[in-house]
Amino acid sequence: MKAWKSGVALGATVLACTLGLITAGPASASGTVATAGGEAAVNFESYGEHFTVHDYKADGRATAGYMWALLNGSWHQYPEVVNRNGYAGSPVTVNYSIPEGTQVAYQACLGTSGTGQECTDFHYDTA
Repeated sequence: MKAWKSGVALGATVLACTLGLITAGPASASGTVATAGGEAAVNFESYGEHFTVHDYKADGRATAGYMWALLNGSWHQYPEVVNRNGYAGSPVTVNYSIPEGTQVAYQACLGTSGTGQECTDFHYDTA
């Protein structure tokens, strides 16, 4: 009896998938990149295009994140996102409007432009 119920449940699942009753949501990619010591990090959430800059070290230095998007065949750089809130403060989040499926690149930096920075390599993702 137990095997029969399992077979019915499996059959119903296969039928639902075949008929398209169960569908997957839109594809999304999300990622995080951090400096070698972990002091600065950025997160990118492709669903909603949220870009968050974190400061994970109480050292008096700000952290920064940089975002680029491949638009019409050229890389477009968005303004620097700076977190001056310090280790005990909140991260800084920006909500971009990037077309779905667009290739993006981002990096995290300890320090801000003009202050000498230690940055990660670019991390590539899809909006």
